[in-house]
Amino acid sequence: MTATTYGPHEFTVLELGDKTTAPHCAVCSLEEGDSRAEHTSQPVNLPALLQHLDLGEGGITLDVDRMRALAPQLRAELIGQLRAAAAQHREARGTVVVPEDTYELVRRLTAAEEVMRQWAQAFTAAAQECVAIAEEEALTAMGGYPGYEEAPSGSLFVPDGAGQRIAVTPDWKAGESTWDVDTLAGWIAEEVVSQEGVGTDTEDPVFTAQEAISLVRDGIDKLRRLGRFTPGASLIEAERKRLAGLGRDSDAAVLRQVRSVGPRQYKGVKVTREEVKP
Repeated sequence: MTATTYGPHEFTVLELGDKTTAPHCAVCSLEEGDSRAEHTSQPVNLPALLQHLDLGEGGITLDVDRMRALAPQLRAELIGQLRAAAAQHREARGTVVVPEDTYELVRRLTAAEEVMRQWAQAFTAAAQECVAIAEEEALTAMGGYPGYEEAPSGSLFVPDGAGQRIAVTPDWKAGESTWDVDTLAGWIAEEVVSQEGVGTDTEDPVFTAQEAISLVRDGIDKLRRLGRFTPGASLIEAERKRLAGLGRDSDAAVLRQVRSVGPRQYKGVKVTREEVKP
């Protein structure tokens, strides 16, 4: 094992070992030749990372400044140690003659990957819990939003140093759009025929206007049968406004009515740092 010191703390990092030494790390151990890649408990030097975790009097405190500085160092150290250990293993192994020669290193790397992901999940879960508790504080301070009592009625802004603040802001997902594509396709067919002036030649028309509309509509329907079509809300709205500006109110009304929007959904809160505008 390799011990690396950060400030006054020592943190033991991963070593994959060589072919004659059972590899072990700060968080797991994989014995030579163990195809099950079982993890056994090893002492973890957590005091180097989490010796303070206190949110109130008489508890423990999280030394966030020290951990913030440690995170990029730890990331670089872990990656560097992994690469160095793999290189050392390959050098000791020699030339790969058969696929089986690669198995041991893959076993060790997979065991290390699994443990690293477990640690990542543990810290991610703790970070999510921080947001959840901040959400509770925002709900306490701001009250619930009418109809969505689990959502704060507004953002909670917390001063955090000169010109800075923390914003705990409700995060909403827009309601799902439901489209009446049949009505939209019918309107497009009529619009195309009208704009092209099909059926206006009364002496010798190739198609009547209604025949042309049916033909265009058939083409649209055949295209729709080949895949899913979802209109773009912003594009439809832009076209509706353009038509309304031309005084084509009935056409604008059609485009307004082809879309219905469901209720929005509360997703939780976003916690961000931001500058306070003067």
